[in-house]
Amino acid sequence: MIAIISGKILNAWKVNPNVWLFKLKQYLSSFGLPQLHWEIFGGNALLLKVAAQDALWTAICIKAIFRQVPELDIALAIGLGTEEQTGASLRNGTGTAYDYCNWQAEERIPKQATFALQSADLSFDRQFNLLLHFALVSMNEWSVLEAEIVELSIIFPEKSQQEIADWLRIRQSAVSQRRKRAHFDLLAQLNQYYKNELTKITEVYGPL
Repeated sequence: MIAIISGKILNAWKVNPNVWLFKLKQYLSSFGLPQLHWEIFGGNALLLKVAAQDALWTAICIKAIFRQVPELDIALAIGLGTEEQTGASLRNGTGTAYDYCNWQAEERIPKQATFALQSADLSFDRQFNLLLHFALVSMNEWSVLEAEIVELSIIFPEKSQQEIADWLRIRQSAVSQRRKRAHFDLLAQLNQYYKNELTKITEVYGPL
């Protein structure tokens, strides 16, 4: 099983891409080579291939990156499934993971910052899409500062709050407050629950 994350940026035409493109590329590059492991195309779309167990946390980090740019947000979809064939780019790949992430949907410019997941297990999908719907209530309201803390906490899990505070030149209490307002600990629990539940459906596809 693999995961394909697709993203479509809201209001991309309103913001100079130089504002968000470098940071996004820097993050995506940590997963592998462009075209083969990640791809940005069409001015407002992206694809990323990751291990299935890493998909939710990775997508939340991408969400945090875009919430740091006023006027921007992103609609995200995670496809969990197989990869049957690779090509010169992710857009040439085939398999159920590619189908489930629905990156070729006709709606090129999303109207809402949605977050959805699809696999071959309908019960798993229903459960997590409901949980993601509730999680979006918080994520869609992240301030720039809260989103920054979420991003840094995901990318640097080994860093303490004090180390992040020193890096940002703020107090540790400010880091703690921003994490709390972003409901970071609840999202971390959701991610762990996702990983635990994912193991129950891997028999259909084999090991992760």
